[in-house]
Amino acid sequence: MIITNILQGIGKKLRKKQSSTNYPRLSWLSEKIIKHQEDQLCKQHSFGKFVVNYKRPYEMIKTYKEIFNDEIYQFKSNRAQPIILDCGANIGLSTIYFGLQYPNSTIHAFEPDASIFELLQKNRQDNHLSNINLHNQAVWTQDTELSFSNKGSEASQIDATGQSATKVKAIHFAHFLQQFEIVDFLKMDIEGAEFEVVQDCAEQLYKIQNFFLEYHGRSSETQKLITLLEIVKQAGFKVYIKMAADNLDKPFVQQSTGTPFDVQLNIFCYQ
Repeated sequence: MIITNILQGIGKKLRKKQSSTNYPRLSWLSEKIIKHQEDQLCKQHSFGKFVVNYKRPYEMIKTYKEIFNDEIYQFKSNRAQPIILDCGANIGLSTIYFGLQYPNSTIHAFEPDASIFELLQKNRQDNHLSNINLHNQAVWTQDTELSFSNKGSEASQIDATGQSATKVKAIHFAHFLQQFEIVDFLKMDIEGAEFEVVQDCAEQLYKIQNFFLEYHGRSSETQKLITLLEIVKQAGFKVYIKMAADNLDKPFVQQSTGTPFDVQLNIFCYQ
């Protein structure tokens, strides 16, 4: 019995590793070479069907695996021309995926960080994705200008203290949503601003078919997570949750990371 269980476990892991994907996996050697690259200059890597321009090797590898190998954003639509909104597009790996996977879609991608936005533009251009509309803006609760912690990485975020000298334009996302009768997919990964934005556009969420929400919060702010889950519940969504980052090895002892976000969750919401 023990040997059978061990063999079944090994078989399960092998099947998981060999699960089908429409996109190439990075070879062991390619991954090693990319990991040892510097992280300030623009580089390009070809994946056969498309190319990716990037600066930060580790972020590119991690995000590529999630999006193209695990295909965490894959969804089904019965519409010939789906509408896809990519909030927090970063350098555009998710945007490229949407453009390739759903070539007849209309895509709106939002990225406020100016240096990252340049890479997003280059990735759209080099992959000849004409169905993508780019917006160098943050999504927010009003049309305004916001202080922004410009880190040139996935960690760039709105500066809630208002002390940063860097300013970015922000769009009232709830108003932007009003132009659509149906949104087939909404991805929102906006580094902590999701609590305010989701609350503000709660009355528009009924028109969204598939909603990916990355939650960023502190363990002391559990009520924020409860509020967000209640909002998506009221909008009619079913919910599945995965860890986006496992930050505390011993939560009962550590309790907090001492960083802006203790809790990072991938929340999959679907009608």
